[in-house]
Amino acid sequence: MSRYYFDVHDGEELTVDEDGIFCASLEELSFHAVDVLPDIAREVLPDGPRRILSVKVRDCSGQHIFRATLTLASAWIRETVGGELQPGGDRWQAALTGARTQVSSLRREFAEDGFSNHLEELDSLFSVAEAEILRLLAREAPSQ
Repeated sequence: MSRYYFDVHDGEELTVDEDGIFCASLEELSFHAVDVLPDIAREVLPDGPRRILSVKVRDCSGQHIFRATLTLASAWIRETVGGELQPGGDRWQAALTGARTQVSSLRREFAEDGFSNHLEELDSLFSVAEAEILRLLAREAPSQ
C-alpha cells in the first residue's frame, strides 16, 4: 500500500492535502479521486453558472499522477420565461466566456499531462479558438 495526496481545486481555491490516504491499488486511487467530486460540487453549486472542480493526486515523491475533473455548467436557454427576464445576464456573453474558459482549461491540461513538447503544435489551434471567441464577444448577440 502506498500513500497518495489528493489536492482539491474548487474553481477558486486550492486545498493541498497534507495527510494523504493509503490506497491498495491504482484503481482505488482513481475511485477516491472521482468519488470526492460530487461532495465538492454540492458545496460550491450555488456560486455561479460555471465551475470546474478538480482533484489532482500526488504520489509520495510529490509528482502529480492522476487528475479527475468535473465541470458544472448551467445556463438560461431563453431570454424570458413566462414574461419574466431570466436573472442570468447576457446569455451570449455567458456562453462565449464559458467557451473561453474551456479552451484555457484544455491548454493547461495538455501542459500538465506532460505534452508541453507537443503544445507548440496545438497552441496555434488554441490561439485561433481564443481569438475567434474574443471576436464574437465584441459583436452583438445574434437575434433569435
